[in-house]
Amino acid sequence: MAIGAVILAETICRFSSGLPPGGKGVRFLHRVHAGPSGEPMRIAIYDLDRTLTRRATFTPFLLYAAWHRAPWRLALSPVWVAAMAGYRMGLCSRTALKRFGMRLMLGDTAVAELERMGARFARRRVERGGMAPGALRSLETERKAGAKIVIATAAFAFYAKGFAKELGIEHLVGTDWDGQRIPGGNCYGRVKRERFEAWLADSAADDVGADIAFYSDSLADGPLFARATEPVLVVSSDREKRRARGRGWKGEIVNWAR
Repeated sequence: MAIGAVILAETICRFSSGLPPGGKGVRFLHRVHAGPSGEPMRIAIYDLDRTLTRRATFTPFLLYAAWHRAPWRLALSPVWVAAMAGYRMGLCSRTALKRFGMRLMLGDTAVAELERMGARFARRRVERGGMAPGALRSLETERKAGAKIVIATAAFAFYAKGFAKELGIEHLVGTDWDGQRIPGGNCYGRVKRERFEAWLADSAADDVGADIAFYSDSLADGPLFARATEPVLVVSSDREKRRARGRGWKGEIVNWAR
């Protein structure tokens, strides 16, 4: 059985590995304006999963959307679990995994319908206490400081928009989905920094001398941490804090689980 699961996972990931050329990803935004003359701009960037939210969002969204659109697809959940195992074993990229998950659980659902379901999903998570308490306090503090707040996430923009709306955040950088593929790949690691830089350029903001705080639970966000003037690692337990220190993190660490 174990060997069969590995073979299935490898097959799944290879099937999903194709990507179209080009693509810049999604940048859902409003124009950003600098503060009064002489005052440095402050930008506060937040990751979504396990930073603003208590838990990851992609698999819960897949199950939620499949239940509402095609409940029979929930029977395919074991295949999705096998695909995730394949990813953890290094058999495929995160981009390929996410593309496969979308096709497996949601088929050819139109992007507009995904956005509607994403809005309902986000509202449900927020209303049911799915946001990290410390994250909500941080958002309030940054707003009082006059910061421009941005969500920069590997999550698909079609449902990350819902979280942004529920939290009153106008600016979002996320992973694109065109109905079949992920143009430009997953908004993760180096790509996340590149897309933030593109967002900054598109927004016509003057970031010279700006204070840029970046909050994330993942050390894989190293490129954007390096771009920030205030990199902050978010954890949910003392064990995670010790692990981060053991892996060489020397910056600020906050626990937003309480």
